[in-house]
Amino acid sequence: MSDTLPSRALYALIAALMMALLPHLLVLPPWLAVLIAIVPLWRASLVFRGKALPPRWLRYVLMLALLALVFWQFRTLIGRSGGLAMLVSLIAVKLLETNSRRDAAVLTLLGYFAGGAMFLVSQSFWMLLWALATAVALTTQLMAWQRRSDRFERDEAWRALRMLAEAAPVVLLLFLLFPRLSGPLWSMPDDRSSTSSGLSDVMSPGSFTNLALDDSPAFRVSFSGKAPPSSAMYWRGPVFEQFDGRNWQQGRYDAEPAAPAETFGPNLRYSMLMEPNDRTWLLALDLPTQWPEGSRLTSRFQLVADTPQTRRRRIDLVSSPGWRAHEQNAVLSRNLQLPDNGNPQARALAQHWRAQPPARRVETGLQWLRAGHFSYSLNPPLLPGPDPVDGLLFDTREGFCEHYAGAFVFLMRAAGVPARVVGGYLGGERNAGGDYWLIRQADAHAWTEVWLDGRGWQRIDPTAVIAPNRINQGLAQSVTDAARLPAVLRSEAPWLKGLRQHWDASVFQWNRWVIGYDAQRQMQLLNRLGIDALASAAFIGWFAALALALLLGYALAQRWRSRPPPRDAAMRSWLQLIAKLERAGVAAHPSEAPTPLIERAARVLPAHREALTAIAQSYLAARYGEDRAALDALRTRVRTLRLPRVRTPQSGK
Repeated sequence: MSDTLPSRALYALIAALMMALLPHLLVLPPWLAVLIAIVPLWRASLVFRGKALPPRWLRYVLMLALLALVFWQFRTLIGRSGGLAMLVSLIAVKLLETNSRRDAAVLTLLGYFAGGAMFLVSQSFWMLLWALATAVALTTQLMAWQRRSDRFERDEAWRALRMLAEAAPVVLLLFLLFPRLSGPLWSMPDDRSSTSSGLSDVMSPGSFTNLALDDSPAFRVSFSGKAPPSSAMYWRGPVFEQFDGRNWQQGRYDAEPAAPAETFGPNLRYSMLMEPNDRTWLLALDLPTQWPEGSRLTSRFQLVADTPQTRRRRIDLVSSPGWRAHEQNAVLSRNLQLPDNGNPQARALAQHWRAQPPARRVETGLQWLRAGHFSYSLNPPLLPGPDPVDGLLFDTREGFCEHYAGAFVFLMRAAGVPARVVGGYLGGERNAGGDYWLIRQADAHAWTEVWLDGRGWQRIDPTAVIAPNRINQGLAQSVTDAARLPAVLRSEAPWLKGLRQHWDASVFQWNRWVIGYDAQRQMQLLNRLGIDALASAAFIGWFAALALALLLGYALAQRWRSRPPPRDAAMRSWLQLIAKLERAGVAAHPSEAPTPLIERAARVLPAHREALTAIAQSYLAARYGEDRAALDALRTRVRTLRLPRVRTPQSGK
């Protein structure tokens, strides 16, 4: 028989491979994705027109051209981005030389590999469903052309689904107990994360304004116990201490240890599921007192990790809402520094406050902002020139949180009060269905801290006096141009909000229990089972016991499937009749139909002809006519039938 694949099998193979390649194509540059997708379409057109495969030299040229384009785009052929692009290109070109079952088997295996690599693109629940659908499609077409048939049977798709279902317990066992890596398998030295989003280590006019238009999640938080009000949720991030006249920067002080601090008030315990942001900082409420391994508290009381957050991460934190630091003079002195020149009006205004006590200077500055008729806007005027603080405070009087926070710190420093800008997030949206808080990039916020002797660092939010609705009611109720905000931040129908929150709760649980199942959570599970280490007798015992239980379950299931089909009620009564006939000396022949058997039995047992004929008629009506009354009559007649017994001679007598 010919080894050439039928046309329908080729179409099915191309379609299944396109399902496997689609997620990869969607993350490639559009021009490169289109070039790669043309190749499978070209192969399908050759099948449709009955044309021969392109010559070998052309396939080599096409392969080298695609690899050159991939290298030109990613500057590498390895790693996550370059390696996946190369894999997709090679699979596409392989189709141009596929005409036999052996080539189709190789491509099917490559399709499975590309399907597994989908999770390097995304680990969402939707990607799991797509990967499962791809596996079913690849398995279905594989079983079809292995039958050497040009037709596809509906049962083949069900068989593929059943095979995946049978593999599910093994997958679950390996997911729970197979040793987890401390980092993602696909992290390679030359990979550069493209997930950078959210806060930056430089605050310039407009940086937080742009984030207000981004409704993507920054992190989700679930509290152990009662959560604080959203107006008190100041999620502390980067702290900006250096000002160059226009931009605020963090400075390089991470090596300095954090100053001693006193904490008071009840602690807050919470778990945070952070989205990747390619930054080292973590977000925390007020002063964190307990944090995960691999992170530390800087001299700015900012929690930072040792490595950038390039993947979704779950962390457990404890914070104290009340705290007082014992700061060093060096830290306080750099929080008084200003450029030598610029913004003379703001400097002159702050000079008038120097005669007051420090706490009174802070209150005077806030009162001046409160009475200044300032507006809160997503589209404030630009502040060109060398004096942006003067332009904001005395000319435009229109800005966003970063404008007012930076200007207030400038005033405080000019008035002799140590101050700095703190960036982070404010508030969040409570999801009642999932019992957690969703903090979006649009919740990004900037506020200030001032140092007061005897009281330490005090949080002062200029936005609270200019647009108090931002603190208490959210961003949409505070800006003058709320129409620019994403739809989810504006008023929406209750049913739509409920639907969106239910979906987000599902995403949260998926990320929390599946994506967030890392080495730490695996050890927590193992500890509950009495396992202290992976390389221990307890772990081997549990793993072996569960594996044996799975094998036993598969064996029982296989035996159950291989059992003979159950006999219906009519057949059971008929078999009882055959047993009585055998005892009466009439043995049924194999494959003997009911009517000939009854006729033969009636000749041997003429006295019972009428009863036997009635039984045969009832059996045929019940078995093939599905007559319930005939079934009842059959049972009664067989049970009441009395036939003579034929004695079997005993040997030796």
